[in-house]
Amino acid sequence: MRPGRVSKRTRARGAGLVALVSWCGSSACAGDHGPSEAVAANGAATTTASGTEGTVSSIGASTTGSVPSTDGTLTSAAPGTATGDSGTGSVSASSGNSGTTGGASTSGSTDGATTLAATHGVGGASSSSSSGSGSGSGSSMTGPETTGAGGSSATGEFQLRWVDEFDTVDTSRWQPMTHSWDGNLAQFSAETISVSDGVLSLSLTRAPEGSDKPYLGAEYRSLDTLTYGKIEARVRFARGSAVVSSLVLIFTPWPPDDWNELDIECLGTGQTQFNHMVNIPPADPITGHVQYPSIVELGFDPAADFHEYAIEWVPGEARFVVDGVLRHTATEEMSRMTLPQNILLTIWASDAAAWAGPVDETTAPTTAQYDWMRVYDYVGP
Repeated sequence: MRPGRVSKRTRARGAGLVALVSWCGSSACAGDHGPSEAVAANGAATTTASGTEGTVSSIGASTTGSVPSTDGTLTSAAPGTATGDSGTGSVSASSGNSGTTGGASTSGSTDGATTLAATHGVGGASSSSSSGSGSGSGSSMTGPETTGAGGSSATGEFQLRWVDEFDTVDTSRWQPMTHSWDGNLAQFSAETISVSDGVLSLSLTRAPEGSDKPYLGAEYRSLDTLTYGKIEARVRFARGSAVVSSLVLIFTPWPPDDWNELDIECLGTGQTQFNHMVNIPPADPITGHVQYPSIVELGFDPAADFHEYAIEWVPGEARFVVDGVLRHTATEEMSRMTLPQNILLTIWASDAAAWAGPVDETTAPTTAQYDWMRVYDYVGP
């Protein structure tokens, strides 16, 4: 086992939060496909704790309130001790606004009521350790509090559908893509996708001489789609000017008759962008869909170490969460965000220097790494 990494068995019980990445640059859509109008987005802060297999990997005293069952849904529990394969833990909920989940303190208060949607093991939704691996081993697992806000949108509960620990390139679940688009300086290639020691690596490299594009990149696309739900991953995004690495949900039929997309993107400028995109008829879905990008300062370099990113997509909004903290809520035109979406893990180079930085000697070679991925279905408010 590599230093700073949690064992596979422990990580299988753990969880983390992942977000999605925007495909759009300045004037051209960097996502599969053409120019878009950019509109700044400001959303209300709404989130809940997120869920996995129902185990809590920290030692605690007693539990009060709601704890997750082994399938990720909520069950009511009398005071007692929560146990699981990877340890013993505690989950407590106070009488009006907060629940604490084995190191991740979350508030899901809406008009005075608390909704604890699920619980993470191995340090909870946000865990700290000297190695930055997400394990609480040998350190106190403390997480920042995230608060929910009232409104008409659903807060939502999530049930775990599947987990990929990235022990192999699993073509029964993922498809390496080989396309590109205008504005993307890379041709996607299966040759740039690899797995080693339980980590998926997507690389951006120089293309062979005579190639149509100067670089080879990667898009690793899920075969399954999701219509409302949550995706989360532990990721170290790529470093390099002009480089874009991401976690994305997108409606993928081509040519499209509509457009739905949710993105978390690490840009070559060192910035992180959360974005959502929809089409508003009669606009053409390819050239006329609108986007609502938000650049958010995370307070750390997303290319320096692994962090946990999540997108929680429920009717009426999408929440972007990093290391257990709600960072952005998408609300604009979200009534149009209803289509089944594939998960995309990507790395590519953008020709939009004002957005992702200019191409230079740092652009390639570079690599984004994905430690694990978890996918949840939305099972209602």
